[in-house]
Amino acid sequence: MSQVTPKPQGVWAWIWQRITAVLLFVFLGTHLFVLHYVPENLSINFLGVAARFKSVLYVIVDSGLLATALYHALNGIRNVLFDFIADEGKRGALNLVLWLVGIVYLIWGAYALTFFVK
Repeated sequence: MSQVTPKPQGVWAWIWQRITAVLLFVFLGTHLFVLHYVPENLSINFLGVAARFKSVLYVIVDSGLLATALYHALNGIRNVLFDFIADEGKRGALNLVLWLVGIVYLIWGAYALTFFVK
């Protein structure tokens, strides 16, 4: 019975999964605090959201939330699927597909945020 030696990329994926978990906690906590506890932000309509996005900090928090949530989710999917896929070629293809999906959704989400920043 041969043993599979983990590749260094797996270690980095594990480390980044933990880092993005902490960042998600920070970004989501900040996002929820700003939305629910800052009195001038309690009106949730297009004009209220547009007013919030005039703050660079809010853009950074929401962009960070988008990027970390995408990475954390897609890396989690990758980790689960790697438990069932042993072939290195298929793993490489899966990595490529997940990176492309992540980049497309990040661009799409960033583009959606630009409608509020004017």
